[in-house]
Amino acid sequence: MRGSIGLTAALAVTMAAVAAPLAAQSAEPNAGVWNVGGVRKAFCVRFLLDPASPALHGLPESYHPVPASQVHDLHVSLRGVVQDQPEFASWSPSRVCVLAVDSVSTRDFSYADKNGKHPQLFGLWTVTAAGAAGAPGEVALSLFSNSGRLVRSARLAGQTVDDARLTMGKVPAVDEEGVPSQDDRFQIKIGKTTLTWDGRPARDSAAMKEAVDVAWAVSGNNGKTKVGKMQLQPPFSRPMVGSLKVDGKGDIAKALRASPTRFAGPVYLGGGGTVSFEP
Repeated sequence: MRGSIGLTAALAVTMAAVAAPLAAQSAEPNAGVWNVGGVRKAFCVRFLLDPASPALHGLPESYHPVPASQVHDLHVSLRGVVQDQPEFASWSPSRVCVLAVDSVSTRDFSYADKNGKHPQLFGLWTVTAAGAAGAPGEVALSLFSNSGRLVRSARLAGQTVDDARLTMGKVPAVDEEGVPSQDDRFQIKIGKTTLTWDGRPARDSAAMKEAVDVAWAVSGNNGKTKVGKMQLQPPFSRPMVGSLKVDGKGDIAKALRASPTRFAGPVYLGGGGTVSFEP
C-alpha cells in the first residue's frame, strides 16, 4: 500500500571517516556521547498511535501508553483532531524524529563529511507513555541510524539501534515545460518501512533562543530501562512545505497510515549539539 498527505510545516549524511577502533564499553562519563555538527536537517513527524498497535508490545516493563486526551501539553496539530474526532481520544501522541549531520565525533572515533554527499542519520520513533512513577514522557519504540559505527556505539551503551538507509537529493521530476523540480527529497528506509519527504523549508524563519531537546526512555539490550537525549542548538527553524509518503509493511508504516493526522516540522537547520546515552 502507499499513502501520502500534504503537510504545511518540513533532513540528512555517509561521511569520509577518520576513525580509531571502537574501544570496549566503559563507564566513563563521555563514553556514550556523540558530538554532532553541521546539522543539515532535523525534524519530527507527529501523529496518533493506535492503542492496539503491536509496536507497543516493545514498551519497557511497567510502562503503558498515555491517551492523547490525558496529555496536558498536547501538540496543537493533534489537539484539534482529538477534540473534533473523540474516537481518537484514546490514541497516544507519537512521533518519528530524524537528524542528519555533517560530522559526528565520540570518545572513540570521528567522522567528517568533506563533500556533503554522505550525511550521517540518527532517528527515533517514540510514543508518550508513563512508567511506575506515573509521569508521562517519551518512550522509544525504535532507534535507527545509517552508520554501522554509531549503531555499535549505541549498543555498547546498552541501547539497540537498527540499521537504516538515507537518500537525499532533488525530487526526480520535471514540470510541463521540462523544468526540473526544485523540491528536496529526504528518504529513509527502516526495515520494511520507507518514508519519503518531498518539499522544502518555508521562507519564513524563526531565530532559536533555546536548545531543542528530545529525551527518551527505552528497553535496553540488557533488559533494563535506559535513557537517552538529543540536544541541538540550531540558529533558526522554518516551517515545512511539502508531502510525506509512507510505503511498506513495517510497524512504523502501519502506524503512520492508520493515524488520522500527520504533521511534519518545523525543520531545524545548521548548528550542532549532542546525542547521549546512559552508560
